[in-house]
Formats: sequence, C-alpha cells, structure tokens
Amino acid sequence: MTQMSKNASISGDEFTQYTYSKLIANYYLDPIGMAIPIDTNELKGQRMPTLAKALPEMGSDVATIKDPDRVMHVYGSSFDTFTTILGHWLGVDDYMGFRHWWNAIFGFLAIFYTALIVKQLTKGSWLYAWAALLVMLFMPRFFGEAMNNPKDVPFALGYVMSLYYALKLFKGGRNFAWNNVIGLVFGTALGISVRIGGLLSVAIFIMYAGLKYIESLGLKQFLSFKWKGITNLVLWLGSLGLASYILGIFVWPYGWSEPFTNPMEALKEFTNYSVSLRQLFEGKLFDSDMLPLYYLRKYLIITTPLAVLLGLGLFTLLLYPNRKQFNNEIFLILFAAIFPVVYIYIQKSQVYGGIRQILFTLPCFVGIAFVGYQWLDLFLSKMNSKLKGATLVIVLVLTALPAKFIFANHPVSYSYFNEIQGGTSKAYGEYEMDYYLASLRPSTEWFLKNVVEKNPNKKFEVLSYGMDHVKYYCRNYKNVHVGYSRFDDRSAKKWDYCIFYNAYFDKSRLNSGEFPPKGTVYQQMVDGVPAGVVIERPISSTDGSLDDFEGIKAIEKDTAFAKGIELLDRYLKTDPNRSEVHFYVSTAYANLGQIDKAIVAAETARKYYPEHSRSCFALHQYYVSQKNYDKAIQVMSEFIDSRPRDGEGYVMKAQAELMKGDAMSGLATLQAGVAVNPMDYRVYGLGAQAYQMQKDVTNYNLWVQAAQIGTAKSQIDFQMGVEAIMTIYESITGEPLDTKKYGLSN
Repeated sequence: MTQMSKNASISGDEFTQYTYSKLIANYYLDPIGMAIPIDTNELKGQRMPTLAKALPEMGSDVATIKDPDRVMHVYGSSFDTFTTILGHWLGVDDYMGFRHWWNAIFGFLAIFYTALIVKQLTKGSWLYAWAALLVMLFMPRFFGEAMNNPKDVPFALGYVMSLYYALKLFKGGRNFAWNNVIGLVFGTALGISVRIGGLLSVAIFIMYAGLKYIESLGLKQFLSFKWKGITNLVLWLGSLGLASYILGIFVWPYGWSEPFTNPMEALKEFTNYSVSLRQLFEGKLFDSDMLPLYYLRKYLIITTPLAVLLGLGLFTLLLYPNRKQFNNEIFLILFAAIFPVVYIYIQKSQVYGGIRQILFTLPCFVGIAFVGYQWLDLFLSKMNSKLKGATLVIVLVLTALPAKFIFANHPVSYSYFNEIQGGTSKAYGEYEMDYYLASLRPSTEWFLKNVVEKNPNKKFEVLSYGMDHVKYYCRNYKNVHVGYSRFDDRSAKKWDYCIFYNAYFDKSRLNSGEFPPKGTVYQQMVDGVPAGVVIERPISSTDGSLDDFEGIKAIEKDTAFAKGIELLDRYLKTDPNRSEVHFYVSTAYANLGQIDKAIVAAETARKYYPEHSRSCFALHQYYVSQKNYDKAIQVMSEFIDSRPRDGEGYVMKAQAELMKGDAMSGLATLQAGVAVNPMDYRVYGLGAQAYQMQKDVTNYNLWVQAAQIGTAKSQIDFQMGVEAIMTIYESITGEPLDTKKYGLSN
C-alpha cells in the first residue's frame, strides 16, 4: 500500500484540507517561532475569503474562528495537521505524496484492526482473521481511497480501533488492562479529532460496557435494581469518555477554544450540512440534496464485493438457527455497522460521492460477513467433516474478482461496481465514477511523457477543471502553464491541451459523443470505459487558426456576428457535438435578427447538453419574442425538471405563463420558486402581477411588499419586505423561513 501510494492521485478536497491544516499547524507552531508560511492569496485560492480577510489581524488565532465559506472549522483535521507539521519539519518537497504515504499507513491499520475484530467475533480464529484481512484489503472502494482520503480513512481507523479495544477491554469483565484502555481512548480520540461525529464511538463503547455489565450481573438481578458496582462503572466510563473527548478536541483549535459549545455546534452543522453538487444516479443528474432516500442503500449493494455481500446474506439466513450464538460482541459490531446508515436515513442527512461518508462502517460489515461464513462452516462440517473450511475457499475465489480490478485500475480503483451491477463498464452513464478526480494523475502523466518530454522547448497551455491537481503534477515542467476551465467553456479560451475527468455528466452526454470529445488523444480507461481524457485542440481550418476561439471572440467582443457564424460553422464541421459552440452560433443569429436560425442552433446545443442553462434561457427568450409561450414554458419546465434548485428557471417559466395570460399556472410556478430561493425579489414582483390579474388585492399588497427587498431605500422598508417574505414562505412550505441561512438574523 505504501508503494502504491506513490501513484495515488490527489483527491478532490485535498488542497483545501492541506491549506486549512497549515492554519491549525501555525496555531501550535507560531508560539515557538516555527510557523509555516501562508498568505491570504493561498486562502482565497481555496475559496476561504473570510479566513483570508481575518489572517493579517488574527495571525495564528484564525484557526479558532468559523469558516463560513468552506465550513472547514467543523473538522478536527488531525491527520492533515500531523502530516503538514511533519512534512514541514522534514522539508518534504512532494507534500502530497508524503500525505498519501501516511494515508496508506492509516488505511492499512484500519484493515489490520478489522482482521483483529474478526478474530474476536470468530472465537479466536486466526484463519478467519487472515481471510478478513484479504477481503478488506481487496475491497476497491476502501482500498482506492485508503491512500488519498485524509478525512474518511483516518476516521475509519479511529472507529475500528475504538471497537476493537472496547471488545478487549469490556469482554473480560472488570479486569481492565491499561494497554486496552490506552487503545480505546486513543482510537476514540482519533475519530473525534478528525470529525466530531467520532463521539458516536463514546456512545457505542458505553452501550457495550452496559450490556456486558448486565450480562455479568444477570438479567434478573439487573431488573430488580441490584446494581452492584454500578457507581465505579459509571465513573470509569465517564472518565474514558471525557479523556477521549479532551484528547480529541485538544488538537482542534476551533473546538478547543470553546470546548463545551463549539464542538456541539459543529456536530449540529454536520447533521444539517447541505451542499448542492451534481451527482449522476440511475442515469440522471441530481442535486445532491435531492437524491433519493435509497441512494446510500443501493450504493452499498452495488459497490460492496460479492464476498462480503454473500457473508452478510449468510448471517441473515443463519441468524435464527444460531440465535444462541448471537452475543453482545456480535451485536456491538452489527450495531456499529447499521446504526450510522439508519441514522443518516432517518435524519435525511445529505450524502453524495457513493459510500464515502460511511466508509468507516465497511470494516463492521466485513466482520458480520465473517460471522455468517463461520456459521455456514459449522453447519457444513456437521454434515461432513471434510467440508470444514470450505467456506474460506468461496471467500478467496470471490475476493479474486475485486483484487484483479484493483491491480488493473489503480489509481482509479475506487470507481468499482460489483457483478450485481454488471461491473464498472455497465455502471458507466448510470452512476458517478471519478468523483475524486483520480484519473487526472495518469492522464497528466501520459501527457507529460508523450507530449511535453518529447517537445522540451515548446510551451504548452493546458486547461483543466481540476486545475490545482494538474498544476501540481506538472510542477517540475516549466514549459507547461495550467489554467482553469469547465468542460463546456473550453472553446472560449486558448489552449493546446485539456485534461478532464468524467464527473458531472449525465447519461445522454456520456453516450452522445461529447465525452470523450473530438480531439481526445488519450483515455484513462477503467474496466473498458473512459474515466479521464487528454484532449488536443482540434484544428478545423487549413491555415491552422483556432476557429472556435476566434469565432466566439468575434461574437462576444467584436460583435462581428456574421464572421463569428462563419468561423464556428467551419469548426463544427470538424467537431459537431459541441453544445457550447452551437450556443454561440444561436446568439449570433439572434443578434442578426434571424430568430428561426437561432432557435435551431440553440435546440442543437440542447441535443448534446439538455440542461445547458445558457441554451435553455436563450431558447426561452427566442420563443417569447415569437410569442410562442407554450414552447418557452416547455423549455423551462424541462430545465426545472433537470435543475430544480436553479431559481432562474422558475422566474423565466412564470414570465412566459403570465405573458400567456395564465395567472394560475404562473402563481404555482412562482410558489415553487419561493420554496427554492425565497430571497429572489423578482419572484415577488411577478407574483404581485399575477395577483393583480386575479384582482386579489390582499395578496397583491403582500407580494408587492415582499418585492421591495430588491429596491428598499431604508432599513425599515427592507425589514417590512423580509417580514412579508417570511409570511409568504411559511404559507407555501408550512415551515418558518430559516433567517440565519440567508443572513437575516441579528
């Protein structure tokens, strides 16, 4: 694992985590004169402007305040801080590689402790422990992130350590061994120091200790309240929990600065954390806060190796016949596996990126699976003694499948889907694959080896959506300049090569020819499907000019619309699937007054990228200008269906409905818009217009009052507008407006 970590890719949030860890590190290093250099531009580059603004005045104490922009203050970041300080002291140049080496160590230890837990669950069987180590090692979703996930993997280690030492500490009665005490406190503290959700480990080991206490006491005596030694046990458990808590938040400046309030606020923020990321699920792009409730459950089923799923099935099937073997130890691990998943489901907490947020439960599922295998082995051996151990043959055979996938697809092996789904190739276009940007590394390394190193005196302009990642991989090549671009904005910029990964595409785009696009010279394949690409800019004319770039420039900057159309049409003969280029053609035609041609071009753009917002909005305007309100409404209805969190769609659809004279439909659309974006004053202006059409004076006045937040000339007017919005919002949604969320609370 440490060797393979040398090829591990930088994951999605690593630069943000590394930058923030330097703030935490300086909280401890600055007083001893060993602070790590960091400036405001570095913080701004990671989209933490609030901390950047506070840094000059607060210095190292900036780590104790909230980060409202990226919410990094809710993470303890102990792993990041540890590797940052150590790397700084050692003068490490490849600091990302250094982090990945340590990440691999933490990942392996999580696998190792999983095997030790299986030994405890299977009555001391080293054979099952070794088999569990192999199964856990070759679990692609865990292994693939074990080397580059500095949040979930260290947290998983803390979780599984806490469980193992709880088993050791409380299983044998009240004879507590200090090595187990230290292991329990350290493991629990490690989890807390990564994220405050590690407090779950405290609750779990207290619950287990209580069950073991009842077991030793006897249920009859417990129910008669003859609780001998309960005071000592409560004091002991309280001490263990308090020690774990203090040690966990000690390395977390925000938590340590207000130890009784800030960690609890962070826990609340974690529970209610909301971010809107586009996620591909069952062939459709969803906003991550609108994914189906069964999202997590289905991901567990289609990404967990068959060896584990079969073991879990055996456990369920054989549970009743082996009910007398179901002890507190098995219950502990079963509870630790299931409870976090159930809690997320009940709380409707937001999850995305597959099973990343519950990665820490995988060791527990493996533990329960091996209980199932042991029960089957006991059943078979009773039938025929020669069958003893046969189940382990099944385990090893099934484990060979994901093991082969890992070695064939490193460092993108975390994109694994099991045989129930039909493998990763069948999941392509149905589920998100490279959400952690892993394919950028092998793609960039191919580009450096096959293009840059063969042309050492040539300068290269490279664009990528993962700019920081590609820039880091190219850091030793001075003739490579890396810039930022979204996949669909690349024609508007000058570049020689682009390097992209396949996240945030829907099924139609992945299968329409837009990805991999024209000009692709390298594809990083995973199970036969492309995860990442290197694109060489297609040259569409004989003189070598950049027709797409020059055409867009002519339209946007020079208003030379006819010239722009000519250049872009010439480019489209070479690369016809470009939604972005078709959109610019449509705007040029619209500016020339040729609306019919503009509509054709915009509809073509939508053919390749159905939810392309600029094409949808342009089409809406074109149809409205022709008074074809039904088509304008249809376009916006389709846009809202694909992007229900984009408030612009509701405004534009309602405009067309009101122009059509349909006040009732317009109000229904606007009410949906209020639920999505209650602070958009345009919604209330249109709503007032709709109520005026209906001659509803009361609601007209209320919505006019709400609309004045956009034009208020005094604080009183603004406050009256807010009060009107609060009334409208609650009447529509049935819930009070979260004024704090929109910055309206004092």
